[in-house]
Amino acid sequence: MNIQQMRPLQKLCLAISEIKEQVVDELPHYGHQALFFQNDAITTGLMNNKIEIKIHLGTGQLSYFNDEVGHYIDLFTDNTTEKLNEIIQTYGLKGHEEKLENLDFEKLSSFHDYAIPAHKILELFRMTLRNKFTLVHLWPHHFDFSLEWFTGNNDEQIGTGISPGDKNNSEPYLYMNPYPFNEKVLEQNIPLGKWNTDGWKGVKIEWKDLLNYPSQNASGKLHDVFEIVKMNFG
Repeated sequence: MNIQQMRPLQKLCLAISEIKEQVVDELPHYGHQALFFQNDAITTGLMNNKIEIKIHLGTGQLSYFNDEVGHYIDLFTDNTTEKLNEIIQTYGLKGHEEKLENLDFEKLSSFHDYAIPAHKILELFRMTLRNKFTLVHLWPHHFDFSLEWFTGNNDEQIGTGISPGDKNNSEPYLYMNPYPFNEKVLEQNIPLGKWNTDGWKGVKIEWKDLLNYPSQNASGKLHDVFEIVKMNFG
């Protein structure tokens, strides 16, 4: 999957995130900006018990559902910016100024094929956590899936996510970042991946290496890494 090819989809997700921020109150850890991946779709989740905005990756449609009234946009052929603004302004919301491009079926399928195992592995890993942690979010700004685990002491946390790639990495990778970072943890051996200190500090696991395992086994490997990364906090 080429991250550059995902820019039109990412820009659309950013627009939907901006709408979500207008509809819901501010949530902890920027949850009011986050999206989710569910049932072959990117979604805001149900907002205020009546509103959901969804991009279905199989049909290439955007659905704006409000109090049992549905509005639809064909993301392959419609003027997405114009139609989206028509819908949201009907409900008294601020329109989106930046032009949104039409999407491409093959690129949507590519993201879908990546998102299914990425989301599944993180959800299975999440089920191994205890005490304080978040949902698995899709963040429009960097287009990564991630969740946070908290020690409960000050701001100590471990972020675990899967990036589709960035300016320094053409391929997807998993990251696990303890914060604040303690350099002594670098002395620990990890069963999968390697320690990364270039640009950010934590564990980096190449996506292709994670895919060598069935999802259940991959999540177990991640938990083994997580137990070592927790040593960052003593």
